[in-house]
Amino acid sequence: MPTFLFEDIIFGPVESRRLGSSLGINLLPTDKKVCNFDCVYCECGKTSHLTLERKEYVSFETVKKELTHFLAHHARPDYTTFSGSGKPTLNSKIGDVIRFLKDRVPDVPVAVLTNSTLFFQKQVRSDIENAMVVIPSLDAATKKMFNKINRPSPLLHVDKIIDGLIQFRQEYTGKIWLEIFIIPGMNDTITELTALKQAIEKIR
Repeated sequence: MPTFLFEDIIFGPVESRRLGSSLGINLLPTDKKVCNFDCVYCECGKTSHLTLERKEYVSFETVKKELTHFLAHHARPDYTTFSGSGKPTLNSKIGDVIRFLKDRVPDVPVAVLTNSTLFFQKQVRSDIENAMVVIPSLDAATKKMFNKINRPSPLLHVDKIIDGLIQFRQEYTGKIWLEIFIIPGMNDTITELTALKQAIEKIR
């Protein structure tokens, strides 16, 4: 499986099937993969720092400087998209970056890719409320398969993640495009798909 290396905070724009010309924003370190999952399928490779800690992994001022330079010298992308080498909501300043983008380029919608793990925290839900599209993932709705596929931090539990998604849907007025990665022989059984269906109905 290839490992995707992100050498800059800003990357792309890349052509996305869903988002068109998408300018990527990586709010996590580029010399290691910081995440609260170690998913069996991750294109970024193995997680080197498994953590739930939210902090300013990349400074807001650095991100703002790079975005200001890019936006001054390039055509507007169709979207600015938070993704990269880990999960962007681990950066405690993501809300500040989204607000900066809304002020600087209000005509360019913001998208956030996330593994849904921190939605049980009110602050995380508030931080991304100004995004136009949030693309959360949910690969399993049973404890056994969740642990097998996502290999999470020991402090994460699938029921808590689903509850966080339910809370986020109740509060958030933008678009939610829920992603489910189907892995043959793992989460494609009747039992697993039924559990996912039930979770999706609760999340709405």
